[in-house]
Amino acid sequence: MSKIRVLVADDDSTNLALLVRVLSKAGMETVAAEDGAEVLAYLRKAPESFDVLLMDLVMPRMNGFQVLKRMKANAHLKDLPVILQTASNSPEDIQRGMEAGAYYYLTKPFTQRVVLGIVRTAAQDIARIRVLHAEVERLGTPLSMMMNGRFRFRTLLECHELANLLAKACPDPTRIVTGLSELLINALEHGNLGITYTEKGELLEKNGWKAEINRRQALPENQDKWVEVEVTRHPDRIAFEVRDQGKGFDWKTYVVPNPSRLFDNHGRGIFMAKMDSFDRLEYLGAGNHVRAEVRLA
Repeated sequence: MSKIRVLVADDDSTNLALLVRVLSKAGMETVAAEDGAEVLAYLRKAPESFDVLLMDLVMPRMNGFQVLKRMKANAHLKDLPVILQTASNSPEDIQRGMEAGAYYYLTKPFTQRVVLGIVRTAAQDIARIRVLHAEVERLGTPLSMMMNGRFRFRTLLECHELANLLAKACPDPTRIVTGLSELLINALEHGNLGITYTEKGELLEKNGWKAEINRRQALPENQDKWVEVEVTRHPDRIAFEVRDQGKGFDWKTYVVPNPSRLFDNHGRGIFMAKMDSFDRLEYLGAGNHVRAEVRLA
């Protein structure tokens, strides 16, 4: 993997220098900006050149929320992960930031470990999203004529292939594929294979997540477990229904902003899917059945 490239923005020169030093020492490439207007100038000049934007919330000329608003309106910038840093840790501020599109948050003062952990998490997320987008654009057979269909998968590879295929049934596949992939992976790893939230965090930290999925899939008790996906095209929308064979989970805390998980290396995917990919998303029953909808008009 190439070096992580981070755009760091803070009007406090001392804090800016500290962040640049911490990230550079960890082997990342950094570019420094002193306010929101400078951030946008860098991003518009080279929108694909950064992996993460680490930005102070309160800055002159243009604050973090104003930058986010402009980024979300730009097709080339809307997926770039933004980490907002602020002295406030109020749930209201954090919720506002996440709803604006900042799914990663740093509350001052923060430790070097927390900074590096969340920057690496954001970089891993955008790397996966870029691969998904590249693959869905490469697929040449759209499913725009499909009225309904039923599919099932068992492996992580099949999960990725199905997410890319089904996204092509939608008017904006690059928007849909990220959220659809999140729902399918969640059904596989947590549902069928029983990987807990804590276990996934530890596996990601040790770079052992994929290996553990492969190990559990080979266990006799998981050989006949499938995730089922049903797609139905209505006159005004496309509906996806995903069912796994797990016991379910407490989904209510994952479809809304949750400040307690902001510093974790995962756990925000369902909320991101709801905000960015789908027009409606709801879990049913115990949580092993999810319905997501995309409007057609």
